[in-house]
Amino acid sequence: MSIAHTAARAVLHDALLRDGDGDNRIRHLELELPLDRVIKFVSVGLPLLLVSLAFAREVSIGPQISCFPPSNFTAKQAAYVDTYCWDIVMHHEFDTNGNVEERSLWVHKMFPYSLLIMAMMMYLPALIWRFLAMPSLGSDLLFIIDELDKSYNRSVRLAQTILELHKCDNRVSV
Repeated sequence: MSIAHTAARAVLHDALLRDGDGDNRIRHLELELPLDRVIKFVSVGLPLLLVSLAFAREVSIGPQISCFPPSNFTAKQAAYVDTYCWDIVMHHEFDTNGNVEERSLWVHKMFPYSLLIMAMMMYLPALIWRFLAMPSLGSDLLFIIDELDKSYNRSVRLAQTILELHKCDNRVSV
């Protein structure tokens, strides 16, 4: 392992360089902090978990919204009433004065889809980071590592040259 690699690890202490050898150096750069991964996992995973629970509830228990058709309706008529209630997304009930109130059930119908949109919006910064920032940052870090390696090699050669000159001066003076 080169000194430049160790120096880069010390300078970039936030787990930017992974252990291991390989030909492709860019794969060894870790440009996402562990805390960022946890935040991404929670902010994207939690809404997706809630969406899956809502859809599982819909499948296992049945629709969240159902109408109560009159008992003299046939099964087809009752299914049509349920479909109509789901499509119209309105709830009719009487208030204390006997007046009809209409309440929208749009929130109940769109809740799982809004969670899905929220999960996609939370994943958007991670995608932007991965496809826009990581390539340029990776190339910059590889350039820095290469320059550190070259600088180290030059300093070693300079130290060897000075040592050889010092030995030659000692031999000549003796």
